[in-house]
Amino acid sequence: MKILFMGTPNFAAVVLSALVKSEHEIVGVVTQPDTALKHGKTEPSAVKRVAAQFGLKVFQPNKIRDEIDALKQFGADIAVTAAYGQILTQAVLDVFDRGVINVHASLLPLYRGASPISSVIADGGEKTGVTIMQTECGIDTGDILSFVETPIGKDETAGELTARLADLGAALLIDTLDKFDSITPVKQDNEKATHCRMIKKSAHYIDFDRDCREVVDQIRALSPLPCAKTVINGETYKIYRAKAAENVGSGKAGEIVECGDRLIISCATGAIEILTIQAPSKRALEISEFLRGRKLPIGAVCAKP
Repeated sequence: MKILFMGTPNFAAVVLSALVKSEHEIVGVVTQPDTALKHGKTEPSAVKRVAAQFGLKVFQPNKIRDEIDALKQFGADIAVTAAYGQILTQAVLDVFDRGVINVHASLLPLYRGASPISSVIADGGEKTGVTIMQTECGIDTGDILSFVETPIGKDETAGELTARLADLGAALLIDTLDKFDSITPVKQDNEKATHCRMIKKSAHYIDFDRDCREVVDQIRALSPLPCAKTVINGETYKIYRAKAAENVGSGKAGEIVECGDRLIISCATGAIEILTIQAPSKRALEISEFLRGRKLPIGAVCAKP
């Protein structure tokens, strides 16, 4: 089959790299327009960079729904999407005789939507996976072609889990394409469906008015990007890693209760020990190095803006 690949971030770039090295033919790559930076500069997507390495034709429409004729020009039998970032209309789906299939980073019908990896970690999930599904106009509602399951490490961050799921998804996609004509699609059970949305900026700030394990899960879910944040004495700090603290005194939610050899912040229940932190305009540091150069006042309360 002739394949048109659609994707944008690193997760999709890993899938594309594996697909290029398989026996399947890629006739082109569709990705989001370059990101505008300061001083008139732009940054290409991770998928565009991989496509350039392999000499693949790249198409970057602002609105893919308006580019039906251009999509037809690729002559693809099927399209594969992985975190592309635009909704496909029925007119887009109809371009491909064999349809469109999607690499989705959850065990559908759980975590349909835009943030399945961060959401399952934030919820304290113990397992997740990748599903290959047939795309239809609903959000991740299409029939399941294949899936693979994996446990989530207790301390695993969203970045670490994303990398693992990308590798699993790439292998699963190639296997699914190899067996495509012999697979019987399975309907999703809509009654078991859960949904997740794009993470709002307001959710980047740590809510200490919760159990310490929930706070740790929030930090893991946002690491390394967009990263969990908190405001201390008017300055915004980024928190990349933390763990539930042991042998600490009590304090009110968000209060710094220890800042000597370790940095401890109280939660509604329990407390967390900060492991990796970034001060404003500084680089991220392991806590031992951070505390050698800076101490935060005991009794200060971590807050939202």
